[in-house]
Amino acid sequence: MDNILFFVAKNITPASEMKQKLQFALLFMLLLMTSFLHAQSPPPSQPPPISVVDKQLAQAQADFEIAKKMFNPYYAGPLLTPSAHNVPPGHFNIQPYIFFTNTFAQFNDNRRSVNITDIWQLKGSFIYQMGLLSWLDFTATFNGEYNWQGNQSSGNIGDTQVELGIQLMKEQPYRPALRVTISENLPTGRYEKLNPTKSGIQSTGSGSYATSISFNITKVIWWISTHPFSVRASFNYTIPTMVYVQGLNAYGGGFGTSGKVKPGNSIAIDTSIELSFTQHWVLAIDLVYTYQNQSTFSGHKGRTAAGTTASVGAPSNDNLSCAPAIEYNPTEYMGFLFGAWFTITGRNSSDFIAAVLTMTYFW
Repeated sequence: MDNILFFVAKNITPASEMKQKLQFALLFMLLLMTSFLHAQSPPPSQPPPISVVDKQLAQAQADFEIAKKMFNPYYAGPLLTPSAHNVPPGHFNIQPYIFFTNTFAQFNDNRRSVNITDIWQLKGSFIYQMGLLSWLDFTATFNGEYNWQGNQSSGNIGDTQVELGIQLMKEQPYRPALRVTISENLPTGRYEKLNPTKSGIQSTGSGSYATSISFNITKVIWWISTHPFSVRASFNYTIPTMVYVQGLNAYGGGFGTSGKVKPGNSIAIDTSIELSFTQHWVLAIDLVYTYQNQSTFSGHKGRTAAGTTASVGAPSNDNLSCAPAIEYNPTEYMGFLFGAWFTITGRNSSDFIAAVLTMTYFW
């Protein structure tokens, strides 16, 4: 045995001993790195507690129940406030209106409503819209009316309006639609040389080429209630041109009146809300405020039938009115509205109530 051990020891050379030491060092480093990586690896993920899972399931169920109650509403628009959506290119929209109005009083300069002989008016309007480009559409509005006061009556066509609509921003889930319109009033209605025996009810127009600029906003809101609602706002500024008048006219006058009237610039602010009961039935309401500067006259005023100097022009005036309505929309392309429009207060303006019926059809 001693001979064998001596033989083995004798045959272990320094080179083989170095090789064994190197192998041992490499094995030690490998074990050390493995332990380090194992220490750095994240612990295995633990399943969430049962209470957290139950809470998540309850929230998901609540969201599902709300989603079942939600619906995609159809809106025909309120009676008065314009939309901020253009008609897309290649598409059309028509909207006829019927207004049956009773003007029973006049607000004086102190906002007191003073009774007058009732003026009844049946007015028809027809709105035609056509899409031109992705950002531009065209609208034309045609009007006609028939008036009664006492035992007198008269009817004629009214002024005509043409309009270009420019789409600044399209509506998105959390962004409203924005639209600017530029319109022109064409004085196609009768406004001068009226019959004095008819008390001015022959007047159906303004005689002025009036330019209007309107800024409109529309947004459908989904995230507050299970009944979506649409809100609109419109800000309008109108600049009318000079009007040459003779005789009794829309601004006053009488026998021998001859001169020119400068109608006052005006603003109109319309706001509305449409609340959906179902996909087809909607409650709508408009709130409208108008203000106009005084209208001035220069020339020969003429005389009234009583021989006194005629009055031509008007002081500044304003009016606040409201128009609630019910909508029925059988499809997303067609809608019917019926409602009332009445004054709340005013100054140097009419005190009236009107029944309004309209329908809209898009194709």
